[in-house]
Amino acid sequence: MIKSTFLNLPEIKKQRVIDAIIDEFAADETTRVSINNIIERADISRGSFYQYFDDKMDLVEVLFRFYIKRFGQKVNEVINVSRGDIFCTYEECFTIVAEIGDNEKDRRVLTKLFSNIYSANTVVADYIQKKCKGFEDIDELRSKLSRKNLKSDDDTFFVNVNSILTLILRRAVREYYIEKKDYETVKKSYLRKIDIVKSGACA
Repeated sequence: MIKSTFLNLPEIKKQRVIDAIIDEFAADETTRVSINNIIERADISRGSFYQYFDDKMDLVEVLFRFYIKRFGQKVNEVINVSRGDIFCTYEECFTIVAEIGDNEKDRRVLTKLFSNIYSANTVVADYIQKKCKGFEDIDELRSKLSRKNLKSDDDTFFVNVNSILTLILRRAVREYYIEKKDYETVKKSYLRKIDIVKSGACA
């Protein structure tokens, strides 16, 4: 697990370690992540590394937390502007995910993370199967979404609408990052699917 010694580091040093992890995941296959390279890039000792992390799966968690935080900040802005409108928020989610991968380094890291989530024998898949922490911010964002435009304010209905919209978002992300489809093509299809759900779910 990520240890408190890492979480309590001064922000500049913590970011240096995060940048080193990003560089390593961007530079090589996730199945061959080198702790030595990270130690060298971050300018820390091996002893310090193991004071911060238990294993390579913790590095995946660092990446998920880093990118989810960036995603969450942008989505939170949309929620505030739209007053929690669930469809306005999801309409922007794909654009936000795509923009996070605007530069080549982040795009390579995100592509590797998304590509390896369901692959066998990768550090990303191991993390998802055995630890899978760092997603609490996503749940917190969902709790801020409003039910006011939905046909029903029933909990089950709200959860089901969220689940459907999340599946649509995941498919769009897969098409963009893994299948390498054109952004505008994916976005157009994504918004069309959200409109279909909206037509059936709104009052």
